[in-house]
Amino acid sequence: MSHKIKHFYEFGDFRLDAETPSLWRDGELVRIFPKALEVLVLLVGRQGDVVSREELLETVWRDAFVEESNITYTVSLLRKTLDENGKKNFIKTVPKRGYRFVADVREVVENGKAQSAAPLDSAASSAAAAVDAMPVEQPKAQIRWHFIGIILLGWLFVTSFAVWWGFGERKGLSGVPVAQRNIRTIAVLPLKTLTENEQSKALSLGLTDSLISRLGSLNRFAVRPLNSVKDYTEADKNPLKFGAELKVDAVLEGTLQTIENRLRVNLRLWDVRDGAQLWQGSFDSAEADFFNLQDTISTKVTQSLVSRLIEKDRELLTRRETENRDAFHAYWRGRLFLEKRNPAKAIAEFQQAINFDPEYASPYTGLADAYIWQANFTSSADSELYAKAKTATDKALALDPNLAEAHSSLGRIKYSHDWDWAGAENSFRQAIKLNPDSVNAHQFYARLLATLGRYDEGLAEINTARQLDPRSADLGVPLFAILEKRGEFDQALKVLQATLEMDEDSQFARRGIGKIHLLKGDYAKVITSGNELFPNSKDTDFAWASMLATAYYKTRQTDKTTEMRNHLKKMAEKDPKSLYFLAMHYSEIGRRDEAFAGLQKCLERREERMIWTKDEPRFANLKDDSRFQEILRKMNLAG
Repeated sequence: MSHKIKHFYEFGDFRLDAETPSLWRDGELVRIFPKALEVLVLLVGRQGDVVSREELLETVWRDAFVEESNITYTVSLLRKTLDENGKKNFIKTVPKRGYRFVADVREVVENGKAQSAAPLDSAASSAAAAVDAMPVEQPKAQIRWHFIGIILLGWLFVTSFAVWWGFGERKGLSGVPVAQRNIRTIAVLPLKTLTENEQSKALSLGLTDSLISRLGSLNRFAVRPLNSVKDYTEADKNPLKFGAELKVDAVLEGTLQTIENRLRVNLRLWDVRDGAQLWQGSFDSAEADFFNLQDTISTKVTQSLVSRLIEKDRELLTRRETENRDAFHAYWRGRLFLEKRNPAKAIAEFQQAINFDPEYASPYTGLADAYIWQANFTSSADSELYAKAKTATDKALALDPNLAEAHSSLGRIKYSHDWDWAGAENSFRQAIKLNPDSVNAHQFYARLLATLGRYDEGLAEINTARQLDPRSADLGVPLFAILEKRGEFDQALKVLQATLEMDEDSQFARRGIGKIHLLKGDYAKVITSGNELFPNSKDTDFAWASMLATAYYKTRQTDKTTEMRNHLKKMAEKDPKSLYFLAMHYSEIGRRDEAFAGLQKCLERREERMIWTKDEPRFANLKDDSRFQEILRKMNLAG
């Protein structure tokens, strides 16, 4: 009968099986975090050699995006596991280089009948660094019978862990208290609904956002905003991997189920850095007791993260914006429709929420955002829509002066339409003061600063927004705008390429790449890209029509220039957005009078894109003309 040959590594009181993998001490299975175990296998396999932090990242965290602080944290956990009394030093830190395993290590070979041992040769055993999670076999050394029960239990534990690691169903909780884990950032992931309908999805978003807001109000840790986590349920990703992409220390994930007017919520809290489950909870409530359920969940989750709650904490965790369930549900249905770019349905839901509870401030902010969206993306009368948005934000702030979202929406109105730069800055600053984690407030404040030529400040704000929401492709818009206006075209191009990696369908990124090629004088690439994206000129959007018209002109393709320009002129008759891009084209080909005529009409209509005029590279041919300075003066941008 043949016997499988197995290799183990022994050091101190420990035996390490790098094949399964597992760690044993005096015949007992050691409970160790999976990432810490992977680090141990790599260090022991390279015993005596320095393993760099870069190699640890590439090997142990090869499928995740994490910071180097994760290494420090994991090595610290590993040291505690190996040395409970703090008297032994198995791992040495080599400053500015990495880590070295310094204990004496022996390689043990077993074939079921006999075993041999020899000092470990690190070069010969480097293959031990490869780790694949799989059920562990118990060691075949001669062990006293009274240890068999312990070993079997250990085998069951490791097997159960491997199954959970593959399917995300681990039940065991970490033995390391949360207080010792130094959790600084957390992401609350939207609850996955087991009932697929708009009501359940809206309820999930509402519960998630309220929990994010309440946890964030404590100022104990940074909480990722709803914008950065909202697509988790559609991303079909493991929560730990999603948390790694968000660059957080911990994630809270769970499910929401509605059964015969009852709500059931199951939650689990994970440490992203080592994959440990920190807490789990199940909540069952009548739908009529929804707000009490919301309060209970907020309190229990917070108690799992902090050592003690004071009375002020409890007040913040149970603060409600409305006591009307129908109003709450209608508001979140409105937000869901706005996310799907259906402002008409969103407005109807927000209005219904107001009808249910006229004192509920958030639906008024929802109305404002829906009107702003319509003003930005439709050909409707912008001034009328912005007036409606202003009325809505004023009402929201009258009901709740501390509603950060309302201040942010008001800032957008003052910035995009009123051209009240000082007023917009005050609104954005107030929004950030009330909610430092507001991605929208930071990114639109960055846009304002770019408009005012305060580029360094703008970069700081957009970088803050990107830290809060590292998965957002949309945040490439203001960053690109700042870099473009500074003339840093190559860096701007890298931003756009990174945006496409996050969202391959981003039309903004493709337009931006075309614009960089245009500004660099690479007209052939503009034409190639434009024709690939819009082979039918009738479908060409105003941005591409403008760039193609200029590219054809610069390459002396007269007929195509005329065709594309006429197409753009036809669109501009009804749409001031197209008129603005027609003015860009006229500027680039030296037809100043027609360029200024277009800009003057955009000024009169308060076309939103006018806010970029001062430093727009495509208007370079107009900047020495007094008419250009007069336009800037009327916008309070002169000087």
